[in-house]
Order: sequence, then C-alpha cells, then structure tokens
Amino acid sequence: MSQGRLFLVVVLLLLVAVFVAGGVWHFALHKPWPLSFSRKASAATSGTSTNTSSTTPTPSPTVAASASSPAAGAVAPVPPALSGPLTLGDIQFVPREKVAETGMTDGAEIDQTNTSYTFYRVGRFVEGPEKGAELLEASVQRYLEVCKGDCGSSHIVRYIRKGNAIFPLPKISDPQSPDESVGRNGSVDARAFQTLGATPGHPLDFSVPILGYPKTLTAGPRATLDFAEEGIGTPNPSVLQMAFHDPVYGDVWMTKPGIGPQKAFYEDCKDVNPASTGSEEGCLDLPPYTDNSFYFFRPDGTFLIYMYQPDFHLEDPQAVTWRNGPLPAGTSYVDRTRVGCSDDNVNAISVVSPSVVSEADLVPIGKVNVTGDLLYGLKNKNHPLYKEFYADYDSSLPSWPPLENDQPATTREASYEDFLRARPLFLWRDPFGRLIRFLNAQFVIPQTCEPILYLYPEQEEKVEVKLGEDIAITNSYPAYHDGWLVSAQPDGEMMDLGSGRRLPYLFWEGHSYILPRETRGFVVKSSEVQAFLEETLPQLGLNAKETSDFCRAWCSKLNGSPYYFITFLDRSVVDRYYPLRIGPTPDTTIRVFMDFTPLSRPIDVQPLSLAPPVQRRGFTVVEWGVLVR
Repeated sequence: MSQGRLFLVVVLLLLVAVFVAGGVWHFALHKPWPLSFSRKASAATSGTSTNTSSTTPTPSPTVAASASSPAAGAVAPVPPALSGPLTLGDIQFVPREKVAETGMTDGAEIDQTNTSYTFYRVGRFVEGPEKGAELLEASVQRYLEVCKGDCGSSHIVRYIRKGNAIFPLPKISDPQSPDESVGRNGSVDARAFQTLGATPGHPLDFSVPILGYPKTLTAGPRATLDFAEEGIGTPNPSVLQMAFHDPVYGDVWMTKPGIGPQKAFYEDCKDVNPASTGSEEGCLDLPPYTDNSFYFFRPDGTFLIYMYQPDFHLEDPQAVTWRNGPLPAGTSYVDRTRVGCSDDNVNAISVVSPSVVSEADLVPIGKVNVTGDLLYGLKNKNHPLYKEFYADYDSSLPSWPPLENDQPATTREASYEDFLRARPLFLWRDPFGRLIRFLNAQFVIPQTCEPILYLYPEQEEKVEVKLGEDIAITNSYPAYHDGWLVSAQPDGEMMDLGSGRRLPYLFWEGHSYILPRETRGFVVKSSEVQAFLEETLPQLGLNAKETSDFCRAWCSKLNGSPYYFITFLDRSVVDRYYPLRIGPTPDTTIRVFMDFTPLSRPIDVQPLSLAPPVQRRGFTVVEWGVLVR
C-alpha cells in the first residue's frame, strides 16, 4: 500500500473513532429517561391476576460528584421540559391537560376537613396490556378547618382510566397521600371520581420507575440525598445547574450556589419575602428551585425534591478537632437559614455565594476526624459574613437591662471580640463543591414554636387577646390581625368572631429577641422524654388534656439525640419577652415555655426547682409553647 493511501486509511479510522466516541459521550450525557413497567395485577379490564412484566432496572449507587463536576460551576445542559408528546415504553406522555376538579367536606365544624381533587391527563398507553387507556394524575389538596401549624397538605396521585373505570396506582403515587385516594388499607373514595363520570376500580400493582418515589438518591459514598416532597412545574435553567447523573432517574439538578438566601437569619417574614402575608407559609413562598435542594424532573410534569444533610455531627465531641480547643458544653450550630418554626426553614441548607467568600478568604480552624475534611473560619475578622451576623445578633437583643444581676451572661450583649472568640460560624465544603455555613445557635434568635392558648371563662364571655408589639408573628390560627376577638365557653371551646369558626384554642408562632439561656434544668434520655413531660407538666399547672396536647405535639420530636437538656423559662422571662394582654383580665394565668438542647452525652447541670402549680380560680388562661434555638 502506498504511503498516501495508508495516510488516508489512518485518517478515516481516526474520524470513525472520534465519531463513535462522540456519540457514546453524547448518549452518556443526554441519556433518555429510563422507563419500563412492572405489573403483578391484571390489565385494567380483566380483574384477574397475571405476571406480565418486563425487566425493571434496579437503582444502583451512582456517579460521584466532585469539585470538578458541573456542581462546582461548569456549564451544564439545560433541564428538559416537555413541550409535546414523548413516547417512553408503553406510554406516550403529553403536556398536562386539566380535565376536571371536585371537592368534599367531612367532619363536624370544629373537626372539619376539606379535600379537593384536580385531575389532569398526562399520557396515554400506546402499547402493551393497557393500550388505549389514559394515564391520569390528581393533585389532592387537604385542608383542616381548625388546626395549628401546617394546616394543609398537597399530594400527587396517579390512575389508569379505561372506559368508565379508574384504577389507582399506589406504587407511583405520593406515599403520604390520603389512603382513600389510592385504596391503601381500605376502599377508594368514589366521590372523587363522580365529576369524571367514572367509578373506582381496584388498586393495581403497577409501577413505572421514573414515576416512583425513591427514599434516597446516591451521588457518591458521602452524598446521599433524602426525599423531601413532590412538586408540579417545569425547570428554570437560570437558577439550576446539573449536580450529577443517576443511572435510573436521569439528570439531578441543584440550585446554583449563591441563588438561595444569604442572610444569617431573618427576624421577620417580610425580610425574607416582601410579598409575605405575615404567615410562615408566606415567608417560605419563594421562587421555585431557590432553596438549595436537589431536583429531578419527570415526563408527566412533576419533579421530586431531595435534601442533602452533612455526614458529621457536632453533638459528638469526638467528631471534630478544633485548633483553639473544644467547644463549650451545649454549643450547637445550625446549617439552615431560619425564620419561623417550620422544618423547611428558608432553605434546605445554607450555601454561601462564591461571590461572597473566595478560597483566599478561608483559614482552617478545625478538622472532621473521620473524614479529614477541613472546617474553615475567615482570615479577615471584619469579613462581611462576620459583620452582618453580628449586626443581626446585636439588633435581636432587647434594649432593657437584665431582670436580675445574677442572670446568665447570655442575657448581656457580647462584644464583637467575644463574638469572634465564640466561633460564631464556620464553613465546610460539601461533596458537591458548595460552601456550607454553620451558625452558632447562641447568636440566633430562638423561635417560639406552637404556643397554644386555652381560655376558660366562668361563663360565656367575649374575650380579646393581644400579643406584645415586639413579637414578630410568623404563623397563627386563626389569622392574627392586631389581636383575636373570640367568644369563649367555660369548657375551653371558642368561636372566632371574625370568621365565625369554632376553635379549641388559639395558636401562634414567632419570636421577639434573643432570650437568656437557663443553665438549670434536667438531663433526660430521649427514650424517657415522654414520661418526664407527663410527670413534669402537671407540676407546672397543665391539666390532663393540655399535657396530652403538649406531648402529642412535641414528645415524638425529641428523639433525634441520645439525651436532651430540658428546662422551663421563668414566668418573669416569659412575660417580659412575650407579653400577653387579655380583656377582660384573667383571674388565673398559667404560662409554660419549654427550652431544650440536644446532647450526645449526659452533662452535669444544677436542677431547676419547680414552683408549686398555680391554683386555678375564676377566668383562667393557660398557654404552653417551646423554644427552638
């Protein structure tokens, strides 16, 4: 072969190799959604059991993300959005089309529950046993007429519609959806389908992997994401970038670093969201995909939200070695930006913008012992992160002097130098290359969560209740509009004179200032918290029903650490920081506010002496609440 012809052959072989490699790379980056079906129940028409199934891919540990991945700032592809029909497996997905909506009300007035269904057509079966059937999706909204805290819930439920029958699909419906919407543990609520002119069939054991609800996603040995919730919407590439590729569920996206909230904490809802209605839900009603969560988008117009939590725990004194010595006992840090008492807070985790902190700003101040990860402070002691946090802390202290000279030092304002010495914040890089901020809870406003107010007049009475003007209310029921005006009965039941709703209590959440920390109290094993509270709360004046309400709300929440330091605010502190004005003036007022700190091991504390419970006489008002720091 001549040298010229040999050269041409080599060039052609190289071009073929480049083309093949490019195609493989393009497929790896833009792999279509995996889709296959698993069916143990029959086709929708027969009602008999079959085993027609195709191979279902098994989720496996996935591609690890690193600082060099798209998560660290590389340009990533835009997330897909369904603009026309898309056929995957047996289903042709179509853009969401609303087909019907209906609503039901159940229960008596004080226990009333409102449920609504909005149905959408999202696909049709073009092949397989269900050929000709439709894939429907319902947004199921449930709202409790009388409630405290989170009054409503929203769930996605999926169905196959064939003829006049609708068959629920529990395996690809929200696991938290109402049982009667998908036939779990009982029959399906037929009322929901009347507006469609259909009747419910039996639930089908049918799955589509891309429409499932994996509890976790794994992006590497130290990057496990936990399922949070489901949403409806299309991706917004201006605030998202690719985090990693899952071999079953496709591309997983995350909020671009710097898009989420950057303040240390927020004192008021309107500081978070100027359009806030004054409720905690208003605080959290931020633009989609901006809370530093992870998302993957699905062909039926839904997406799943996942959260990442650091894999080290500061409660364990052996977890971290600090260069300036160990932290004082009881020191805790928070890694989310707070306002209100919701577990959602303002973000899933506090990601610092790269425009605020550069690599050159960092100085190591500690090390995670198991992994060797460095924990960072800031070289510049006047760095904006320090200055802003201190300014927020400073503005959160009351202007009045301490009630007593012997109150803890945390009652008094720390100087800027003492603030820095207390390690007010540190930074850590997570497996996705994001810089995560941890704040010393000593300098963050504690939230007063779930205060419940019971009114017991001697006879039916019109009562006005007002909270102090310095309290920033983040949530309330009924809605707090410069106070509540109710008609109260001796048994505690009341009616809101604004809305006419009947109520078992009044509810609010919020904060005023940074409160003093009580050093006296009790160290309780998590397994003994309920028994401790059931014994202690009556000593503080709560009756059996009030104690039961308290435990139902809080006992199950104090189980994340082996031990807890539990204490109760002195009545003088409660009245000073959370003033309460009631007309007519009560004859007896009982206010019980619990404060707690998670502990990894027992600590020595001075016991708190409990005063004898107040004897109830005449018009009695009872309030209980919990501080979350």
